[in-house]
Amino acid sequence: MATSFVESDILIPNPGWAEQWPDVWWDAYVKSIHGVLQAAKVDPADIIGISISGLFSGAGVPVDKEFKPIRPAIIWMDRRAVEECEWIKREIGEDVIFKKTGNVIDPYYGFPKILWIKRHEPKNWERIHKLMTIYGYIIYKLTGVNCIDHSSAGNIGGIYDIHKRDWAEDLMEEMGIPRDFFPEEINCSKDVVGEITEEGAKATGLKKGTQVVAGGIDAPMSALSVTALNDGDLTSMIGTSMCNGVIQDELRLSKKIVTLPHVAYDLQKVYSHSGIATAGAIVR
Repeated sequence: MATSFVESDILIPNPGWAEQWPDVWWDAYVKSIHGVLQAAKVDPADIIGISISGLFSGAGVPVDKEFKPIRPAIIWMDRRAVEECEWIKREIGEDVIFKKTGNVIDPYYGFPKILWIKRHEPKNWERIHKLMTIYGYIIYKLTGVNCIDHSSAGNIGGIYDIHKRDWAEDLMEEMGIPRDFFPEEINCSKDVVGEITEEGAKATGLKKGTQVVAGGIDAPMSALSVTALNDGDLTSMIGTSMCNGVIQDELRLSKKIVTLPHVAYDLQKVYSHSGIATAGAIVR
């Protein structure tokens, strides 16, 4: 019925680094919701529910006990965690990680980025209460609920068991990543996780009590939007990056691709993609 677009900037404090403050996303989200409500001329009371997708969060948004961001999120395109990857390869081994998670050890994934914070910013590390996803932060601002869905959990990489569709707590322990940084439950993308609060309604113009679902990562969400649901369906998404993703009913794991649960039939299907980092980003 209508679209709204708000661009946001990326912080590049050093070559190969990429960070964003989460309030940049919140500000863009609020502006885009106001824009789309105005353009569509829709009564907010007629909106049944909200689903939010977002870029892969990398290390996630580190927040304190008041859920205030401690530092900018180290996002997916950040390549700084090279030494952390080498440490994981030596201490645990890539085959061990791949066998359990379906993914390899690379600075792209979230788990080496998390270890970078631990090793290089110990004071920030001590303050971390939770690591939130990018769209999970928006959901929290809308509902007061902290959640994570399977697509984001899987895309963190080396701490998610793709076979059991649950946290790989043994690998978390080996790496020294606290289990309680993440929600107890991993939601399916369609799960209703909360309702828009009075504060969320005032900020966005959406109606208090509107249901919000767990949402998912933008790449599998884009595949769902063009009804890629069947084994072998392939889609290409072009934005800041490019993802060529294939839907699988059974696990055909490869060290050459990134594999995470699909946002539809989260516990049965996976979305496996090759990523191209320099698509829209290189134009900028």
